[in-house]
Parts: sequence; C-alpha cells; structure tokens
Amino acid sequence: MKIALSFLRDTLTGGILFLIPMVLLFVVLRKAYLILLRISAPLSERIPDLIAGFDGSRILSVCLIVLICFVSGLVFRLSLVRQRIGGFEEKVLSYIQGYNMIKAIATDALGSNNEHSMTTVLVLEGDSWTIGFLVEEQGDLCTVFIPETPRHYSGDIKIMPSGCVGKTNVTPTRRPEHWCATVIE
Repeated sequence: MKIALSFLRDTLTGGILFLIPMVLLFVVLRKAYLILLRISAPLSERIPDLIAGFDGSRILSVCLIVLICFVSGLVFRLSLVRQRIGGFEEKVLSYIQGYNMIKAIATDALGSNNEHSMTTVLVLEGDSWTIGFLVEEQGDLCTVFIPETPRHYSGDIKIMPSGCVGKTNVTPTRRPEHWCATVIE
C-alpha cells in the first residue's frame, strides 16, 4: 500500500511539474494570439479567405506570432541584450526560490548550451559519493540538489560544507559511458 501511494504521489507530482510550464506557455501564446487577432483584423480585410475558409486575421495573427518569436530570438542574440537580461536574472530572478534549478533543467531539456546551467558535483555523504547539482555557493556552504533516480525533477535540496562537494567535468546531458570524470575541486 505504501509503495502504491508513493507511486501515485510521485506520478501526480511529475505530471503537475510537466503540465505547469505547458499550461503557462499555452496561456501566454493564447493571450498573444488574441491581442494580435484584434490588431490584425483591419489588415486582414484586404486578405481574401483562400486557405480552407480561414479568416485572414487568424492566419495573419499566427504569422505575426512566429515573426515576433523570430525577431525576439535575433534580439536576444545581441550581447547588450544578453547582458541586461543576465543582470535582471542576477539581481531579481535569482532570489526566487528554485528559479536557477528550473532554468537549468529547462535549458538541459531543450538541449541548449547555457553557461549558466548548474554544475554537476559529487557530494560526500558518509562513506559514499552521490551525484548532484550545485545550486548556489555562499562562503563555506553549498546548496546542492540531489535528484531522485530515475526522476530528475524531484529530489532533495541540501546545504553542505564546501569540503563535502566536489565539482566535476560531467555535464547533465553527457552520456553515462563518458562519466569517468575527475573531480576538479
């Protein structure tokens, strides 16, 4: 019974953690679509209803969303914009609990190469080493996320002395056969 309840709890938690970003993305895109639909309605009167009877404003709105995403991606590539966003993340968003961890997991899931992703570490617990992710370092203490196996989205957050945490050259997306890593520190 205990195993079934644990399975049910972990599965529901995983489902919630999966659905929250998806729902937020849907809500944001839906809101952008509705705003652009109002803007594109006057322009669409000049576009004939040629494509499967769709209203021209709907097609124009979808095209505008794609165009805005593309232009935003181009703007984000500029170093000045990256510096400003990095400063905003450092001064504001980094104080939101779990922001860095969620950002690193999302970055790794998308396959993006981000210099701000969490560092893989080996954590000394008793007589054994555990793989974890360095969330934050403050003086002689480190905040480490130790994921559950096989679910990387749940686990324990521990505050440990820096001497019990060793950084590695293993990246979260690196394949296990390449995990013959050396401890850097």
